[in-house]
Amino acid sequence: MKEAHRFALAAVLSLFIPLSYAQSGGMKGMDMKDMDMKGMDMGKDKKSESKAHRGAGTVKKVDPAGGKVTIAHGPIPTMKWPAMNMAFTVKDKALLGKFSQDKKVEFEFVQQGSDYVITSVK
Repeated sequence: MKEAHRFALAAVLSLFIPLSYAQSGGMKGMDMKDMDMKGMDMGKDKKSESKAHRGAGTVKKVDPAGGKVTIAHGPIPTMKWPAMNMAFTVKDKALLGKFSQDKKVEFEFVQQGSDYVITSVK
């Protein structure tokens, strides 16, 4: 009998909670302007954007017009990336002269928004 009471209570609560949320308008009208947003993850990792990361790999493609280079690089632990092929932007187009297809390179890059920008190459 206790099981039937628990089941009935759970059924009533499972109907009541979403209904009360819908009647309250959900989060519509919630004023967030006075909320303290410090420490909240808003999709950007400020640490990875401000620091230089190092990688090593093989140049697959150089795009002088676009100022980009595609590199098959190994894992980059500071970004928690596995090995992959990836297109990077170069900070200065003069750096493009240091890249050629199938050349092995060591490089440094920074994150700038959604772009990954090579700042130096060896």
